[in-house]
Parts: sequence; structure tokens; C-alpha cells
Amino acid sequence: MSLDWAGLVLGPNLRIFGEDPEKDGPVTWTSLSSGISQDVPAIFDEGYKPLAVIDDADGLLPTNITTGIPHLGVCLADFPVAPLQGDTMVVRGKTYEIREVQPDSHGGADIFLNLVSLTA
Repeated sequence: MSLDWAGLVLGPNLRIFGEDPEKDGPVTWTSLSSGISQDVPAIFDEGYKPLAVIDDADGLLPTNITTGIPHLGVCLADFPVAPLQGDTMVVRGKTYEIREVQPDSHGGADIFLNLVSLTA
């Protein structure tokens, strides 16, 4: 018996934790190659991650540098074609370019973004 992971897990999580189109505006994806554009449910995160600029040198205190890592959690079935590097996403009024798509093994993906513009 196969499990409908997208329907039982991804869909409810996107509805509960995803962006609220009424409050924040829709998350809009546009394909670079075909020009297809549509709103997609997504969970947005702008978490921070430590950034190692140079390996720690003996006897020196480590430098504490962090960087923002904007990314989206999505269900791939919500896209008419697979999202790819170079496609654009508009989230909360900011335009991002897709840097990397990391599919999981359950029909979802993390989409890592680079900020392009502060206004859509």
C-alpha cells in the first residue's frame, strides 16, 4: 500500500504553516524557460546560518559571521513543470531567483533563493 505523502502530510503543512496570500500576498513562481507563472503554496524561511570565511587559525578566536538563507518548502505537485535554477519567485513583495532546488524523497522540495529585488 502506497502512502499519499503529498495529500496527508505536505498539503496540510502548507495550509497551516504556509504563506497567507491575504496577509503577505501570494508566492508567485515564474519559469525562466517557458514564462509560465502561477501562485504556489509555500512555507518561507529566512533563517540564518554560520558562514566560515576562512578556516580557523590556531590560537585565534573564531569569527562569528552569519548569512541569511532564504528558502521555500514546497510540494512539487503544485507546479505544472519542475521549478529550476534561474526561475523567479516573488515572496512578500520581494523578487528572488532560484539558486538551487533540493527535492526530498516524498514529493516536496527545498528551494534556496537569491534576492534580486526588494519590490516585485
